[in-house]
Amino acid sequence: MELDAPGDVVITDLSDAMSFGAELVEPAVRDRSANARAESPARGDELVLVIHGMNSHCRNPNVRALAVGLAKRGARALTFDLPGYGSCDGSFGDVRGQWGGAAKSLARIRRVLSHPAVRGEAFAIVGSSMGGALAIFAANELMDAGEHDITRVVLVNPLMRMKTRFPAAVLLGLFILSRVPVLDKLEVSARPSDRKDGDKDMDFDEAGQAQCDADDTTWRGGVSLLSGVELYRLTRVNGDGDATEVSVHRCALARLMRHAPTTLLTGAMDDVIPPATSIGRLDAAIGAGGCAEGCARYGFDRAGHSLTLQSRREVFFDLAAGSKPPEEE
Repeated sequence: MELDAPGDVVITDLSDAMSFGAELVEPAVRDRSANARAESPARGDELVLVIHGMNSHCRNPNVRALAVGLAKRGARALTFDLPGYGSCDGSFGDVRGQWGGAAKSLARIRRVLSHPAVRGEAFAIVGSSMGGALAIFAANELMDAGEHDITRVVLVNPLMRMKTRFPAAVLLGLFILSRVPVLDKLEVSARPSDRKDGDKDMDFDEAGQAQCDADDTTWRGGVSLLSGVELYRLTRVNGDGDATEVSVHRCALARLMRHAPTTLLTGAMDDVIPPATSIGRLDAAIGAGGCAEGCARYGFDRAGHSLTLQSRREVFFDLAAGSKPPEEE
């Protein structure tokens, strides 16, 4: 994967100003022309906020490759570390490997958007996996508050429901336990993996995975009790369930789609977050009407969870940059 493009892309470290990991990856020559915007939003110098998934960080090879891909298409990609990931030096009460939850993540999004290099700009959001769920939550919160102009949202294999379901009373008990020191770090789930050993049908980039494996900053542990509970809380706010379980009126994705063009990108062979739920929820929202113009979905039939780890990653970068989806495979 291409993690830098000297001469074409400029990478600016914003970490010192933010007190957490953050980067602005932008084209060396910026093109604000109307012709560039007509080709795709990103080519018109669009700011794109990239929200990474669980265990990742702003310099993870998957995230950096996406940011560089966006910048090579004319966008200015703003990446940052979610609470508990990346450098995680203890600022803001962070604990390494412990995701801080939706509220802390939203506060961090607001902070990185306040940087002088991007302050006040309209922007798009690209969120992957847990970052996709956060993109839905954050976009709704920011638009409801009237704080920012969000031009479009791209959701990449977003987390829409938890595989294991618990009654409300059990979740309350787990929430209480997750606030107990030591217990909060208890590993409740193994680290998810996109690799399917021996599956020759899956389009999987082993060399790209090797780049990710060599990254020492990515969290190698599993999902802690605290992180798991916060994931449940996030999905419940967004409407935890399939389209048959979550009405369009309770669906945060449907609410988002009424206000911002939303594109759903999925890998058909994703075992980490099977795509049926997000596809069903998006189709139900479109079927109910009232969606913003430009809402669409596209599936990669041989890709897994990480759409950068496939041979068609350039198509993924095009779609993340706002190009219209080709015909469904």
